[in-house]
Amino acid sequence: MSIVTEQKFLSEEELTSLKEIQTNTQLLIAELGEIELVKLQLENRHGAAKTFLNELRTKEQEFTQSVFEKYGKVNINPETGEITPVE
Repeated sequence: MSIVTEQKFLSEEELTSLKEIQTNTQLLIAELGEIELVKLQLENRHGAAKTFLNELRTKEQEFTQSVFEKYGKVNINPETGEITPVE
């Protein structure tokens, strides 16, 4: 003799809540993944900007040294290129 058991189901409201939780969990996982991707991209940009800053500083130092050797201590108007001696 077999025992017959009655199947039980969630109510419509409970099933809707469960599906909403699952959907929101998937959306959250996707959002967190996208945030991580953006973070990696920003880290790469930050590294590139730091490298560029170092290159720019080197160029500035080389330029300043070159101008100092050629003209001595002077002020330069960056708009016109006019050189005036520093007193």
